[in-house]
Amino acid sequence: MLRSQLIAALLLAAVAAGSAATGATPAPALAAAGRLGAFPAGAPPTPAGGFPGPYRHGPAAPFRAGAAVTDFTPPVHGRAPGGDPADCDHTGRFTGPRQFAFEEPYVDLKGDGHYDPGDPYVDCNGNGRWDGNLLGGGASTPRFYDRVADPVTARAVVISNGRRTIAVEVLDQEGVFNVYQQAIREKVRADGYRLSNIFISATHDESAPDSLGLGGVTATTSGVNDYWLRYMIDRSARAIERAYRSMRPTHIRYTEVLEPRNVRQCWSSYPFVDDQHIPVLQAVDDRGRTIATLASVSQHVETLGFNGGTPELNAERLWVSSDWVHFFRSSLERQLGGVGIEMAGAVGSVESPEVYSTAISRTPQRYLLVDHSGGCRTLFDVDGQQDAAGTLHVPLGYSGETRAFGEQVAGRVIQALGSGAYRNSSSNTIWGQRTNVCVPLDNALFAFGAALGVFAHRPGYNADCSQAFPVQPDGATSGQALESQVAAFEIGDGEFLSLPGEVFPFTYLRGFLGPADMPNSSAPLPPWLIPRMDAPFRFIDGLAEDMLGYIFPLGNAVGIPTPSMPNPSSTDRFGCEHSDDSESISGHAADIIGEALVPLLGRHGGAPERIVTGRYVLGDGTLSRDPLGGPELKCSTDTKFQAALIPARAVELASGRVVKPRYWMSLSGLPQVAPDRDTRGYFDQRGRRVWLDVFPERSPPRPRNA
Repeated sequence: MLRSQLIAALLLAAVAAGSAATGATPAPALAAAGRLGAFPAGAPPTPAGGFPGPYRHGPAAPFRAGAAVTDFTPPVHGRAPGGDPADCDHTGRFTGPRQFAFEEPYVDLKGDGHYDPGDPYVDCNGNGRWDGNLLGGGASTPRFYDRVADPVTARAVVISNGRRTIAVEVLDQEGVFNVYQQAIREKVRADGYRLSNIFISATHDESAPDSLGLGGVTATTSGVNDYWLRYMIDRSARAIERAYRSMRPTHIRYTEVLEPRNVRQCWSSYPFVDDQHIPVLQAVDDRGRTIATLASVSQHVETLGFNGGTPELNAERLWVSSDWVHFFRSSLERQLGGVGIEMAGAVGSVESPEVYSTAISRTPQRYLLVDHSGGCRTLFDVDGQQDAAGTLHVPLGYSGETRAFGEQVAGRVIQALGSGAYRNSSSNTIWGQRTNVCVPLDNALFAFGAALGVFAHRPGYNADCSQAFPVQPDGATSGQALESQVAAFEIGDGEFLSLPGEVFPFTYLRGFLGPADMPNSSAPLPPWLIPRMDAPFRFIDGLAEDMLGYIFPLGNAVGIPTPSMPNPSSTDRFGCEHSDDSESISGHAADIIGEALVPLLGRHGGAPERIVTGRYVLGDGTLSRDPLGGPELKCSTDTKFQAALIPARAVELASGRVVKPRYWMSLSGLPQVAPDRDTRGYFDQRGRRVWLDVFPERSPPRPRNA
């Protein structure tokens, strides 16, 4: 079925279904790149995030697919498969407690139950540091894990159309460097498996063993355990191989849901833009049994790593866990079967939300700094109250907020798929491509850490990445840049952008800001990538291909430490903190990544969908960048939002022409009956997507006779 026919069929199905929304996005009425075709007359308005009841699923293109999970949780001491290479003390003098495998022997001089700097140890592998039980991410580094709450895993789905076969794998890690991802691919190939491509990303789990190196026993020592790292690589390759061997005839379903309405979004840094949309892929075999359900969620995975303040929460901070993702995936698997996979979306600055018992308005009210793990700057009241102390939400903790959020997000996916609110992929096209990018190592702290060996196995490069600088046995390297990768791939009616870090949603999904709302008003924005995608369902695959830290527009770069300014202020001209900037490789990263993806997407999708500049026309005739009102909230200025009595009813283009949309359009390109904080354009009267760029300053329209 042609994609123009697909859209028509989707909307005709919506006509028959009426207006009873179920909580999933009108998956179908999705659009493919400028080849949409017209909406049929009388197509009912469909609210963003809600399918209108039963759905015509459409024809299902043939695929083959398999999925598998492998566990790379550190085994208990003495039970490492094949033996433990860290058991190298033949003297019996290094008697410090070692609860888990892969911990090098040491003497516990302080008697505190774990290794401390200065404790004698046996450097079994000669890498110049103690290899042990260290968690990545979170607060209060170092964190010596002492309990496994739930497994940390590699989860892979392998999909083939008979001509191309690709694997999509997600690891429970804070991030995974490209050198380790390549080692996984090479292991799969060495084991005799021939795949067209393998795309790997991380959940951004901040309660998993450290592979990035930032969780070391001191700030200048790597936290990477080389024994466990090899174990993780081997187990991750094994998941892909098992998935490959389990392939069977399949069809693919797509849908999209919104995050639950009872969560209050938190941010760590300005600007306060999020992505509430959760695109979903489900592979189902010919007998209707689920093979895998994959969903991209744009939220940090850090509840345990940043909790604290009570003995129970302090203890949970030291647990190995996949955090709320464990409950999310377990719910999917219990209700739907198969393998549950959570893919990180645009998670930059989007911190773990607070979970309440009542619905939270999706329209901002005011800027608030509230008490919550990981930091919480928010824009939303709770039942008319600020709840700055955080006393009204679900209690923190593994069995409290962590579990509630994971299960409730999964509930939205289960509801959509269980009620038939999905669309079969009518195409079985598969393609995937990656390309190298060279990103300047502007962050002086990152460069210093690389020189000290903090990043363990990652090489530095010269300024144009034409020469790699070898990594020494202790992990030390040098250089002016890092070579990284970006990628995109398509599976039938779903397309994925693989972005190598924690991407602020505003970066490639845009928002309602203008130059005057940016800390640096003179810098342009990176390319808008979503209009350049071709498939109906569009996924952000964050923490993919590599881990470069936070990725945001150059105009938002405030506190990146550089050689000339190693300790810059992280407060912008609006009084907003940019605590994430110190964890970004460069303010130029977003431009470099975006500019590399533009030609890659163009080779597969052709011309981008139409982008116009203009403003929303509010109900009282006022022109606004934001269809709900304004101003865009900041911290010490513009702290209260004035919601329009009647939100946007039209669009005024830069030419002065006023357009009445057929439907509004979400940031993922889906129809909306009314605008909201996720609106990024509209569908014209012929049913074509039009993306509205509100960022540029307006020029006076030319006279009509000019």
